Amino acid sequence: MHFIRRAVLTVAAVCIAVPAFIATPAAAQDAPIFDQVPAVMYETYRGVNNPAFNDYFAMLVEKYGGTGGHPWAIYRENAKVAYRITVLPEGMPSMLPIQQARVESFQEFDQAQMDMWNAGWGSRHVSIWNTAPAMSVVPDRFTVDDIRALPYNRVVVYHLKWNQAGAFREALRARSALDREAGIEGLVQTAWNGGIGTNAQVVMVRYSSESELALLESRGARMEARAAYREEWQAHNRAMNDAAYRIERHDQRRINDLSYSGN
Repeated sequence: MHFIRRAVLTVAAVCIAVPAFIATPAAAQDAPIFDQVPAVMYETYRGVNNPAFNDYFAMLVEKYGGTGGHPWAIYRENAKVAYRITVLPEGMPSMLPIQQARVESFQEFDQAQMDMWNAGWGSRHVSIWNTAPAMSVVPDRFTVDDIRALPYNRVVVYHLKWNQAGAFREALRARSALDREAGIEGLVQTAWNGGIGTNAQVVMVRYSSESELALLESRGARMEARAAYREEWQAHNRAMNDAAYRIERHDQRRINDLSYSGN
């Protein structure tokens, strides 16, 4: 059971959804989402066996149904990479009770279910990410209830040069402030500072939408809205890129059938 205990840490990359309303952009940093989701656990599975992985989490959804347990979301990057998501509503102090509750439930798994666990999961890595409101762009009334509305996320992870982390964050704060002031419709950009389990200096930026197509179709509107400050925006963007020694880009799509709402 040792590996089972180690594997109970669940992680959450929060997939933010575009709400139906347009909010006052100047107040975006004070949106309720930043109080409700101050941090997430982000559990990455690489080399997963798709059928077994799906079967295992489908079993978990059924097992936890009606228990009111801690919710999670499953996201797929591709056929070999998946993520398990759990919000930390009180930041790091939330980790221990979530772990304890899941360890206790895992004691009830039979051998066949444990075999399914082993077959479904390949390598696994847990990291903690803390939200960065000043570097984000979301509607001011945006809440955790909006998270599930948009299942698609374009994720950009900036691995920062050790002496350029401050310059990167300042550039992202300035770029985000421009977008908030412009009130760009449909833009939901959340930024996250890496914590435990990440590189010393890393920032994740997530752009969330209903679908990849919807995000692409909104590009023209974003460019038009930025016309008045395009040069300044691009200068901040260049500064961000220059401050990174590596930039990762990938897509994530929420798998609702494998996600547990906690109800």
